[in-house]
Formats: sequence, structure tokens, C-alpha cells
Amino acid sequence: MTRRSALVDVDGGGRIEVVVTGDDPDVVLVPSAQRGAADFHRLADDLWAAGHGSAAINPRGVGASSPVPEGVTLRTVAGDVAGVAAALVDGPAHVVGHALGNVVARATAAYHPDVVRSVTLLACGGHDVATTPPPDDVLVHFDRCHRMELPDAVRIESLGRVFFAAGNDPSVWLTGWWPGADVRGIFDTTDPAEWYTAGAADVLIVVPLEDILCPRHVGLDLRAAIGSRARYVEVAHCGHAILPEQPEVVASEIIAFLAAQAVDA
Repeated sequence: MTRRSALVDVDGGGRIEVVVTGDDPDVVLVPSAQRGAADFHRLADDLWAAGHGSAAINPRGVGASSPVPEGVTLRTVAGDVAGVAAALVDGPAHVVGHALGNVVARATAAYHPDVVRSVTLLACGGHDVATTPPPDDVLVHFDRCHRMELPDAVRIESLGRVFFAAGNDPSVWLTGWWPGADVRGIFDTTDPAEWYTAGAADVLIVVPLEDILCPRHVGLDLRAAIGSRARYVEVAHCGHAILPEQPEVVASEIIAFLAAQAVDA
């Protein structure tokens, strides 16, 4: 197995850094808000062991990717993912999105259906922010998570409150934050009706059962809205972070879903 960094030029003059694991990637990995491709190293290794190369994206503002442009929209970041898929994947890609990345993954499938074969949502939500916003205290803790000037103890408390299930170790996310990559304003410039059911793609919905940002009912409602295109899985003892909390379960469910996609193709 090999892991390398690549730069992909995308529409609008931007450049996206991608961490490619293995040869001939067929999976594109989109990270959580203000985080990067490194969050997917473990999953990328597990995918490669199962026969899948992957391309993990550093969104704008992360690593060597272009800065976040003024007036960024959901179509901008979905276009970045589509550009990476078109450049690096031979045929439509399986797009995996974690947290904010789940919104981007669905939007990519809706706006660029020609480059998306399937979508996996790890901690799904975002389409409901206007009707069911997170509690105010959770938003306060969220903003503390990436403030590197705060004491570790304060940030660990906030990371645990927002992202991790009780008993799991929030300190693993003390690093890996890129505040300059904040694109949460994209929710103010989009109509979820355009993208929330992921176009016509098959969808794997992976719901962490202790996710304070995206409660279980959000995943259930989304499954009902998508219908027969959706596969729904619940994962115990993890919160919004899910990737560092339950890596074996996440990898197993995604690999099984991809295997089913191959059979159905």
C-alpha cells in the first residue's frame, strides 16, 4: 500500500490537496468541519485492505488546499469534491462524508450525479439546522474545540460534550483543527430540498447513537425520505466524532455496503 499527496485543480481556480491511499482510488473521503484528510487514515487503510483505494480531501483552508474564497457556497465545496472525483477516480466514485462532510457528500451527488456512484453518511444531519438547531450551550462548546489558545482541559471538556460519547477519549481530537477552513456559512446560502436526499445515489446512513448534534430521529427521518435507496445502520457507544470512536464498526459497515454496490452494478 502507498499513501501520497496530490493537488487537484478544480473549477473556479481553486486547488484541493488530496491524500491518496493505494492505487486506482474508487472512494472519496470528505471530512468534518474544520478538519482534514488525516481523520481518515485508519479508514483508508481498512478500505485498502478490502480492495478499495481512496482519496481523502483536505477542504479549502486545510493543508495545501486553496483558502476558503469569499462568498463560498455549498455548490462551491460540492464542486471541489466533484472535481477531485473526476480527476482521480475512473468512473463514478463512492463518496463518504463525515459530519459536515455528509452534507457536502449529498450535495455532490445531487449537483454532480455523473461523478457519484454511492454516498455514505457518517453522522448525518445539516439539512435540519433551520428547524432543529443545536442547543446554545452545545454551540458554545463547539467553538471552544478548535481554539488552540485555550487550556487542553477546557478543550477536552468541550470536545467530550460535543463530539464524543461518555467513556471515549476526546483528547485524540485536540489536534487536527483548521479554523481557517470554517465554511459553516454555507448553510445560509442553500435550500436543503435541493440536496438532502442525495440525488439518485444509493445511500448508507450510519447513525452514532450518542450524537448530540445529529440525534437518531434525524437519521430515521432521512431514511424514510430516501426510501429504498437507503441502507440504515446504528452504531452504539459513539458520538458525532464516530471515526476515532468506533473505527472497526465504521470500516466494516462501509466495506459491506461497497460490496453490495459491486453486486448491484
